[in-house]
Amino acid sequence: MTAEGAAVRGRPRDPRADRGIMAATRKLLATDGYDQMSIESIAKEAGVSRPTIYRRWPSKAHVVFDAAFGQPDDDEFPGNTGDFDTDLRAFVHGALTFWRDPVVEAAALGILAERRRDPELHIRTQQLLDERTVAHFRTLVSSGIEQGVVDRHVDVDAFYQLVIGTTFYQSQVLAAAESDVEQLVERLCSLVIHGVRAAPKQKKEKR
Repeated sequence: MTAEGAAVRGRPRDPRADRGIMAATRKLLATDGYDQMSIESIAKEAGVSRPTIYRRWPSKAHVVFDAAFGQPDDDEFPGNTGDFDTDLRAFVHGALTFWRDPVVEAAALGILAERRRDPELHIRTQQLLDERTVAHFRTLVSSGIEQGVVDRHVDVDAFYQLVIGTTFYQSQVLAAAESDVEQLVERLCSLVIHGVRAAPKQKKEKR
């Protein structure tokens, strides 16, 4: 993943330090949680100085964002099989798995709170969710429309918000760590697939 921060003057950045800081941040998120960790504790865990971190990231929230979310890889999204039901279930499964990851789970609510006070962080979270992820979801829905199984007039934004919001609520608010992922996927998909299903064309009665 690519960490964004202020430009560094003088010596080029050491990628080993970047990797060490990211690893330390993920470890502390999983063990201590967002509120309990600090730039100082990250620096100590990574074996670097606080200025080393601040030269790369302006705040703890930015370090945590890169450690927990970063830039998703292309293969992080499930491929399009040509079967809408299968592809939707894979997308929902991926969303649930993502939110239930211990590092993401520990970071998410803290990042959401911080983004209200930090315009740059707000933009980065929007880019993660509303540009990259929703673009993939739109492709999935478009495929369903082409297959004739999704209503072409479906509100894609509301559909996306329903899926992401429900998976986030299940993982972050209900903290349903013991719930079976496959059962959650099946329950959610059964509801939403029925709602977006294209109505079958009725045959004209012969007179």
